[in-house]
Amino acid sequence: MSLEVDKQTLADLALLPNSQQKQSVFALLGKTQTIGGHEKLSAMFNSPLNDTIQIKERVAVFIYLNANEIYFNIDRNTCDFAEFYLKGYSPDQKSPALMGLLSRVIYTFKNKSDRYVIRQGILSVLKLLEELRQFAEHLTKDAPGVLLSYRSVIIDFYQRNDFEWIRRKNKARLTAGEITMANHLFRNAARSDTKNLLDIIYQLDAYKTVSVSSKVRGFTIPIIDESNKPVLAFEGLFHPFIEHPISNNVDFSIQKNICFVTGTNMAGKSTLLKAMGVAVYLSQLGFPVPAAYMKTSLFNGLITTINLSDNIDQGHSHFYSEVLRVKQVAQMVNESKHVFVIFDELFRGTNVKDAFDASSAIIAAFADVKSCFFVVSTHIVEVAHQLAKNESINFRYMETTFTGEHPFNSYQLKEGITEERLGMWTVNNEKILEIIKGAK
Repeated sequence: MSLEVDKQTLADLALLPNSQQKQSVFALLGKTQTIGGHEKLSAMFNSPLNDTIQIKERVAVFIYLNANEIYFNIDRNTCDFAEFYLKGYSPDQKSPALMGLLSRVIYTFKNKSDRYVIRQGILSVLKLLEELRQFAEHLTKDAPGVLLSYRSVIIDFYQRNDFEWIRRKNKARLTAGEITMANHLFRNAARSDTKNLLDIIYQLDAYKTVSVSSKVRGFTIPIIDESNKPVLAFEGLFHPFIEHPISNNVDFSIQKNICFVTGTNMAGKSTLLKAMGVAVYLSQLGFPVPAAYMKTSLFNGLITTINLSDNIDQGHSHFYSEVLRVKQVAQMVNESKHVFVIFDELFRGTNVKDAFDASSAIIAAFADVKSCFFVVSTHIVEVAHQLAKNESINFRYMETTFTGEHPFNSYQLKEGITEERLGMWTVNNEKILEIIKGAK
């Protein structure tokens, strides 16, 4: 089972790389050492879960990696050459005795490029196997099940009878006959097992990359709540793209299922909302999150409306696109039940009166859907005042203060509803009226 997330949400939160954005959350965490590791990480990142067992299995791996230094050095060139070598085909010889004689003859008469690929491929595989052996030996008994399953596969391979001879050899001085025997083992007799070991290397590369990257950036391991009640709480939440971020605390509950955020332009509302969405997405990957603390139940869906545009091809205005998006959210909430919803500047594409009426009605209706959590920002402060008595809404604002004649944004989330407005201040500060008067 997976978390339901659409393309609009992926783009709004800049989760995946695309041509329209300079940054992505995946790129932030996805600098793996190997191509195979990149593919494994991409597969995980594109498949958020909503299964408690699977998520907690991943969480356990990151907890272990954060607490223990794993002995595993990954070399991209070695992995690439081993992968290339294993893609080659070597005919399976049925008789081991006959194989010993014929294979030496075959190896001797192969052209130089083939011999080089075989020899270097075998040495690459052996080097990777040695790294895996050390990794398996240094795993502690309290390691999570995922890592212990890797250990079991590694040990089983080392205990193969047809691998025993090569364990005692000086790997740099293999004879032509020994190279042939090793080639038969890796490309034929144990081809599937050898590929499985490479797959483990890629999995470890993905896990280690995310662990190191997130630790450097101050991420934390989310706590997954299993009470079957909607739970979501952040402490020290921040957006991972910001170099020196200001962190904030936010929480939701069945009693307060809507967080209503007001604030002036450039006060940080959108960044805060995006940070929430990113953290929820990462938590359902079982990944570390950009916060000092996060406790969450599982969601069936994550949907955002942040950078919604009009649809010229279908003749939809910006407002009508917003209406259709709200309808889509309503349908998801109705069908999926447990959804985290983000609306940034709800109904910005219409006049103030319609925006006020529509926002008030929609938010009041969502307040009754206790199985879902909503975070809403608006530029129409009057909507907040209209809903002020609704006990399901947690009112917050992003602080803006004036130092002399200049505004200062603290990017801190405060309780209540802001009354600050910067529209005319910005117009006056840019001296637009003076410029117009100068055109007379």
